[in-house]
Amino acid sequence: MSKLDLGNNEFINYEFHENPRGNTIVFSNSLGSDLSMWDPQVEYFKDNYQIICYDKRGHGKSSPIQGPYTFDMLENDVISIMDAIGIDKAHFVGLSMGGMTSLGLALKHSNRFDKLVCCAARADMPPPAIEAWDQRMAVVEDKGTQGVVQGSLERWFSDNFRNDIANNHILEKAEEMIKSTSTNGYIGSCNAIKGLDYLRELGKIKKDFLYISGENDVGAPALAMEEMHHLTVNSKYVCIPGVAHVFNLEKPNETNKILSDFLN
Repeated sequence: MSKLDLGNNEFINYEFHENPRGNTIVFSNSLGSDLSMWDPQVEYFKDNYQIICYDKRGHGKSSPIQGPYTFDMLENDVISIMDAIGIDKAHFVGLSMGGMTSLGLALKHSNRFDKLVCCAARADMPPPAIEAWDQRMAVVEDKGTQGVVQGSLERWFSDNFRNDIANNHILEKAEEMIKSTSTNGYIGSCNAIKGLDYLRELGKIKKDFLYISGENDVGAPALAMEEMHHLTVNSKYVCIPGVAHVFNLEKPNETNKILSDFLN
């Protein structure tokens, strides 16, 4: 574990899996998770790539930094981590809030990335969605992140996955990640998401770009992500059948294959 010093005794926690023979992949976690959500991908890619995973502000072992956050902040955190390690250019893979971050990085820091992947994310936040985020923030203010565990698990994983006792260890891991997220981190991130507004700019992205959606994802519907693909030059789109939001844990092998085919 390493720490990116932000000053005022605040820091971003990250892991760097060094491999001098490989290019670098940065993995960015979702709201309410930590860097360990990428464990299946780290295990798969570590022999051929260098890997950076990090706990975004207020998540995991990063400081519970007071919000509100913005995507400019979250994107600059990624660049600062790369600078601290000495990585000039990398691939980037983000899911949910990490996927939203991938859009901003492609638009504002394109010179630092080769290929980018946006998983299970929207590019804007229409008024009804903003209202839903306000309601979720109110729950966290009242009950802490414990109050959003059940709803999050229902969005993250398909019914079939959650009802299979063979997956209990993954569900327990996910529950612990959500509960461990600081109130500041969760609410600060929600404020950033409420301001998400990259849809109108997707046509400016010129990098090799991949969108991946889950067929049963209600948070980032497949139709919305397919439309994002059509608006993005040089992009590709894949929809994974039968999965919900956090499909890298629900179907890790299929996710790894899709990522490997694109990054290679």
